[in-house]
Amino acid sequence: MSLKPSHLNRTSHAHPPKQQIAWSPIQIQSQFQLLQACKNVEQLNPILARLVVTGFTGRSFYVCKLVEFLSLSHNIAFLLYARILVEQQQQLQLHGCFPGKKEDRAHPYPISSSTTTFLWNTVIRGYSRSQFPQQGILTYTKMLWSSSKPDNYTFPFLVKAASSVREGTQVHGQIVNNGFEFNVFVVNTVLNMYAAFGEMESAQRLFDTSPNLDIVSWNTLIDGYVKSGALEFARCLFDKMSERNEVSWTAIISGYAKSGNLDVAQSLFDRMPICRNTVTWNSMISGFAKCGLLSLARKLFDEMPSRNIVSWNSMISSYAQSGEVELARSLFDKMPEKDVFSWSCMISGYAQNNRGRDALELFKDMQAQNHTRPNEVTLVSVLSVCGHLAALDQGKWVHAYIERNGMRLSDNLGAALIDMYAKCGCVETAVEIFWKLDYRNVSTWNALITGLAVNGAAQEALEVFGEMQRLKTKPNSITFLGVLMACCHGGLVEEGCRHLRSMSKSYGIQPEMKHYGCVVDLLGRAGLLEEAEEMVRSMPMKPDVMVLGALLGACRIHGDVAIAERLQRNFLELNSGEAGCHVLLSNIYAAAGRWADALDMRSILKTNLIKKNAGLSSVESMEFEPQVDVSIDGSV
Repeated sequence: MSLKPSHLNRTSHAHPPKQQIAWSPIQIQSQFQLLQACKNVEQLNPILARLVVTGFTGRSFYVCKLVEFLSLSHNIAFLLYARILVEQQQQLQLHGCFPGKKEDRAHPYPISSSTTTFLWNTVIRGYSRSQFPQQGILTYTKMLWSSSKPDNYTFPFLVKAASSVREGTQVHGQIVNNGFEFNVFVVNTVLNMYAAFGEMESAQRLFDTSPNLDIVSWNTLIDGYVKSGALEFARCLFDKMSERNEVSWTAIISGYAKSGNLDVAQSLFDRMPICRNTVTWNSMISGFAKCGLLSLARKLFDEMPSRNIVSWNSMISSYAQSGEVELARSLFDKMPEKDVFSWSCMISGYAQNNRGRDALELFKDMQAQNHTRPNEVTLVSVLSVCGHLAALDQGKWVHAYIERNGMRLSDNLGAALIDMYAKCGCVETAVEIFWKLDYRNVSTWNALITGLAVNGAAQEALEVFGEMQRLKTKPNSITFLGVLMACCHGGLVEEGCRHLRSMSKSYGIQPEMKHYGCVVDLLGRAGLLEEAEEMVRSMPMKPDVMVLGALLGACRIHGDVAIAERLQRNFLELNSGEAGCHVLLSNIYAAAGRWADALDMRSILKTNLIKKNAGLSSVESMEFEPQVDVSIDGSV
């Protein structure tokens, strides 16, 4: 059952009964309590019907309560009803009756113009906080058409509803036209809007021309300059302030700390005359941690007079990202309380440091706690671990958890699921999930193309890439890595070389080492060793051990001693202690009957004490297989 304006208008425009049911305030209040449990339109309609019968629509107190409830529910259908209800109240205020009912002009509960403005403001505020903020601006136009006048509370809500600087500028024009350009509360909201859109020139112009400014105005502009990276302008304003509060100090200190100017940040931190709040402390800790100065970050953390959960999470995240997993876990276990970010930081820390089994164990602990539900970041990390460990059962459990809890498959979560199933060999399931997604971005396309490629489905991977191009989704460097891997697995030499050329020529993407490595491996497998060697020479960067190893492996397969010997010089230039290259050269010499040279290579291994780690040599594997992970930001 849908909530349509026509349906609601039929209900609300119906002729009121001659004798309305005289409900007491307590009875009406009980109906409002039932509203609190409403989740959808089907539950809402019968309650509203009962309330309409009581004649509550003319009582401003109850109308305001209902409109406020509907507007703050984040349900678009409820918001629509709230707007219709306000339009009806406007008619009641103007004519003393509902539209078309002239016999009821002498309504016993007349509603005031200020109350009507309050109701419009409430609906605009609801839309500004919803997924459809543009509807807030539409509601404002309806408000003007109904002859209601906006007040100083209308425009801050309206500014927040602006989804672009163009809309924000138009709202600013309305503010001036209605005479609120000198209201400091309204001015501060507009300042914040311009700063949020990065329009610092407009923000500065407004600041300079406004006669009424307060400390919030100064702090808003300083924070805007800090976030836009213009620290010199922020500092200039900060130095001009006649009065500063902790927000002023925190904004400028955070700016210097985040930009890596830790000496200046520390100097300001030490000079801060008022009590430092946890935000200031956290900014300094985060700044030191981002610059890799974990000991100084920990020193500040230990000196904090009081810590909040952000302080703990910041240190745990910093330790985990720097590879200090044990220190991160030590702090994690000491936390007085944990939120979902705490768990996610620790789980992703394990995942990023090849501690997949620890990540899964911690995820089980999280489930046992029962009071902290995993979010998208947590599940993406867990799915990544499941893929690396080929832990299909755990991956399926996560998938079932997502479906059981009605979680929307976002781009990141969808890509993580596709990646996990592909790495576990369940290609059909990965494809099925991909086509069920409501929206596909480059990350989800990459996950499927790469998943098909690593499972040997080269032609299917290239067909998916063709569909991606047809739908005008712009590929990135990861896309082409998957495409080249597919060409490599399928032995498609010409197509692989064509895709490598098209990266820079058609898409402006500069090939990286991994892309060249795929094509070198492709040429080597096809026996085109001279072409592969020429590509190594013509690369814009020096080849690494993986690229040289791919070509050396091809030399062994095809018995090309000459190229193998030339490659040895490249390994020497890299000063590589890779045992695999010497083992491969020894095998190449042996296959060619050059036993003396083969023995020389073995003696080099012994003389230089180069140890060959079985199963770990990237060169001896003779296989160029770059690891492609689907991360939250879409990077490799």
